[in-house]
Amino acid sequence: MKPVSDYAPQDAALLCAVGRLVCAWTMLEQSLEAKIGLLREAMGDIRTVGARTRPSMAKLMTELRTMVAMRDRRNASALTEISAIERDMQRIDRFRSLIINGFQQPAEGGFTCRDGRNTQIHVSLDQLEIEIGSLDQLAQRLLAV
Repeated sequence: MKPVSDYAPQDAALLCAVGRLVCAWTMLEQSLEAKIGLLREAMGDIRTVGARTRPSMAKLMTELRTMVAMRDRRNASALTEISAIERDMQRIDRFRSLIINGFQQPAEGGFTCRDGRNTQIHVSLDQLEIEIGSLDQLAQRLLAV
């Protein structure tokens, strides 16, 4: 096991991409909180999202689903979109958890991780970039609901 300072310059893009994945997830959380805040304001509720403790993504999605259901009682298309967004978020969250919890070392074209069953998995830099892009798209879809 080598220290982080010994990683080669070509690994810098990979390590930067991992950081971008973490940042993109945080930005998605912030987009969700902003959307809920806008819906609350439109409904006349002025309290802030997560005033005491930061709610989990599952709780935020539940609140969003509830508020949209109250807003669009006869239009199920928004709820269908929220369900699709939630499925995509869960898939990306599993990928994010694999990266954060299972990162092993840089490898040719990406890096290796170990999943919960201790299976070694190769993650390419391209795959990481696709998931970062997916997070950005999810944030836009959330704001559009």
